[in-house]
Amino acid sequence: MRRIVVVAACVMAVLVTNRASGQSPAAGAPRFEVASVKPGISPYDMARASGAGGLRVSFPLFGVRVLPGGRLAGNANLQSLILRAYRIREYQLEGGPKWLATDYFDISAKAEHETATEAELNDMLKSLLAERFGLRVHVETRQAPVHTLTVARADGRLGPRLKATSKECEAMLEERKRTGALPPRPSGPAAPTTPTCGLTTMGMTARNSAATVTMGGQAISTLVNTISSELGAPVVDRTGLTGLFDIVLEYESARPAGAPGGGLDPNSTEPLPVPLPAALQDQLGLQLQKGAGPLPITIIDAAEPPSPN
Repeated sequence: MRRIVVVAACVMAVLVTNRASGQSPAAGAPRFEVASVKPGISPYDMARASGAGGLRVSFPLFGVRVLPGGRLAGNANLQSLILRAYRIREYQLEGGPKWLATDYFDISAKAEHETATEAELNDMLKSLLAERFGLRVHVETRQAPVHTLTVARADGRLGPRLKATSKECEAMLEERKRTGALPPRPSGPAAPTTPTCGLTTMGMTARNSAATVTMGGQAISTLVNTISSELGAPVVDRTGLTGLFDIVLEYESARPAGAPGGGLDPNSTEPLPVPLPAALQDQLGLQLQKGAGPLPITIIDAAEPPSPN
């Protein structure tokens, strides 16, 4: 049985929200004081090399993250940069060049003021994308599937795999936020089944599309974003749950054949995992319902390789 394990720190796992944004920034929009964009290395290429021979595939941390001192840095493709800057999800983005999700860039940028908020840094990133990548976009609103997540039981009781995070973990997360430190990455050939404070991991069994997600010290919004990415559709959080949680969720992934870890092997003798809605209810005590509603779609009109520093 071959397993693929994807590891990402909590500060990297959730880079976007479900809010659509407007068009490319106009003159006078906020800009970084200094910024550097250089060719980067695809984390998937690095993972394939480390996972040769069917062993554990460990994806290096990628994407950009906020650092103390009004800084934004990381290794990311243009797609993930747009998602962060415009505060949208992948299913809300259309168009773009062929290299949109395959070419990676090392990004390092600093705001003039060390107290710049994440929202302000994202607006500065919009300007950077317009100036260095020639990015231009427009937004259209369309009808699309919309899912709602609620607590399943009327008495509010949660499932056995959704538990409040310990006070020790909360204190550790506050310290990491202050210093900009990352949580430790787990080791081993399989996805961990015990949450690690501040870490979100996803493991995939390729032969039967069984996914295992573990989250340590995460807000429910992290789970909502994970479900949304799995479904390729918006998920509205109506659980009313606040604070941080430790979560373990095992379910049948709907990833299409050809996606990392996706596609059911017809010759597999592995037992089929539980579909996502049933897993959410049985394991976490949450209910997922499907509806429809308007969804803003950001369409890329133009983008080009970044200009030299």
